[in-house]
Amino acid sequence: MQKRQVIIVLIAALILAVGIGIKNLLAAQKKDPERKESALAFRLVRAKEVANDTLIKRIPVNGKLTAKNRVEIFPEVTGTLLFSEKPFKVGQKFSKGEVLLAVDGNENLLNLKAQRSAFINVVSQALPDIKIDYNGSFDAWKKYLDNLTPDKSLPELPEVTDNMLKNFLSGRNIYQQFFSIKSLENRQSKFTITAPFNGSVSMGSVNAGTVIRAGQKVGEFIQDDVFEYEAAVAAQDGRNINVGDEIVLNSASKTFHAKITRVASNIDPTTQRIALFATLSGEGLKEGAYLEGFIETETLTSAMTIDRNLIHDGKYVFLINDTVLVKKQIDVAHEYEQNALVTGLSEDEVLLNQVIDGAYDGMLVKIESE
Repeated sequence: MQKRQVIIVLIAALILAVGIGIKNLLAAQKKDPERKESALAFRLVRAKEVANDTLIKRIPVNGKLTAKNRVEIFPEVTGTLLFSEKPFKVGQKFSKGEVLLAVDGNENLLNLKAQRSAFINVVSQALPDIKIDYNGSFDAWKKYLDNLTPDKSLPELPEVTDNMLKNFLSGRNIYQQFFSIKSLENRQSKFTITAPFNGSVSMGSVNAGTVIRAGQKVGEFIQDDVFEYEAAVAAQDGRNINVGDEIVLNSASKTFHAKITRVASNIDPTTQRIALFATLSGEGLKEGAYLEGFIETETLTSAMTIDRNLIHDGKYVFLINDTVLVKKQIDVAHEYEQNALVTGLSEDEVLLNQVIDGAYDGMLVKIESE
């Protein structure tokens, strides 16, 4: 029994020894796996070569047109509006000097003629005394009297240098009547309103037979071939704008060129913008139209136009140096729409031409092939 147990133990030990030997043999034959170096990660990107040029800084503007010359019509007399071949209605055109409105002033005209007749009578009565006492002035006053008529405006009085004659004329109320008549003549001229320039009626509509009251606004008359363009620019841009700078404006398929005539000296506290004005004329322009364009200001040398989104922190862009991104500081001269004018780049540099989230200095990239 004891011998049998010894045999079993020996067999178990032998089996264990054989197993350990086989394990060691197999372990000795196993090769370590080859270690592969990790591949570098390159990001495919778009790029553009730096191409500097001499560029003009352009400031965008938008604004509307208003008539350069505008007259609001307020008759100074009361009366009935007379018939006219050209009615005073919106859109009606008039040439300079044409009658816009004619008010019935017949009563005032008759009174004026009566006053002129009375004045002629006073001068004729004074003429004999002038011949006797102031013979040197007689010819001038005789000629003046011959030119007087109730139907025509009074000519200016002859020049009087003799104080005695002047007192004589004053005593005969010649000066008083003369200036009273001139006042009536001035009033009579206000019954007819003429066009001060070529243009058209922009507001108003009155019909013949309508009673017009003094001080009543009856409409507006504008010069419709010359306009003033009003726009506003940011305060920082306004410092570079001067009277005489050219402004280019677009309307539909037409382009208009104008010169800036006025620049406001103050900044609007609400918008922080500066108003500017330019005179504009051309076929197809209408009051109230909105136009967009730009102003050409300073000239930049060694400058380049890039997408403004490529600029980081307002002053950096990324260049590609072989396969590595390199951050470089630039000067942003001007930004407009989606573009920016920048300086500080060299011709031999390559610019990263796309926006990459998380881009950093030293990032590995590879330029996409065309």
